[in-house]
Amino acid sequence: MNYQKMAEELLAIRAEQLKVPANQQMSKLIKGELFVLNYLSTHNRVAYPKELSREMVVSTARIAVILNHMEEKKWITRTGDVDDNRQTIVTLTDKGCEEIEKKRTEVIVSVAKMLEQIGADDAQEFLRIQKKIVSSCFKQG
Repeated sequence: MNYQKMAEELLAIRAEQLKVPANQQMSKLIKGELFVLNYLSTHNRVAYPKELSREMVVSTARIAVILNHMEEKKWITRTGDVDDNRQTIVTLTDKGCEEIEKKRTEVIVSVAKMLEQIGADDAQEFLRIQKKIVSSCFKQG
C-alpha cells in the first residue's frame, strides 16, 4: 500500500472539503471567539485564559485580543480569582450562552444534513474513523 500516494489524495480531498458548507460551519466553531464560547459553554461557563490558550493552541496574547472583543460584545466577563489574585477568570454571560447555542444549532443542522446525504451506514463509518484518528493521535503523543 502506497501511503505517500494516499496522503497526497487526502490533501487534495481536504482542500475540496473546504467548499462543503457543513465543514465551513464546523470550522467556525474551532477558531477564535466561537471556539472560546463553545469551550466555556461545555466547561461550566468558566475558564482561565491560559487554559483557553492551551486548548486553542494559540498564544496568550492572541487570547487576550479575542477576550477583549468578546467582552466588548458582552459575551464574557473577566474577574480576578479570589483564591489567586494573579489569575483572571473568564465567565460566559447569558448573552454569550445565547450566541453559542444559536451557532451550535446552525452547525448541528448543517452537519446532520451532510451525514444524512451520505447515508446511515457511511455516516456511522465516518464517525468511527474520525474517532479512531483522534484516539490514535493521542496515543502517539
